[in-house]
Amino acid sequence: MKKMVKRFVAGAVCPRCSEMDKIKSWNDDEGQHRECVSCGYSDVMNDQVAQQEVDTRVNQSRPGEQPLAHEDEVQVVQLMDPGSMRKDH
Repeated sequence: MKKMVKRFVAGAVCPRCSEMDKIKSWNDDEGQHRECVSCGYSDVMNDQVAQQEVDTRVNQSRPGEQPLAHEDEVQVVQLMDPGSMRKDH
């Protein structure tokens, strides 16, 4: 029988009680499990289920606002060797 190793996840915050460093995690045939030792919250994260990206201020459009600097159109820059421009060649 294979020994199941459960490890605490440093910096993890429980989605139910918001306690930090109380989540333990382990893997088995069902997927990756996580459980809060403070409030008892638990769930299984199945790799086969496609997860939708969580909406944040970074990935949402902002109607009526100007785009941020990093959202500007990408421009191609050609780097040149300064030595190739010398006239004494």
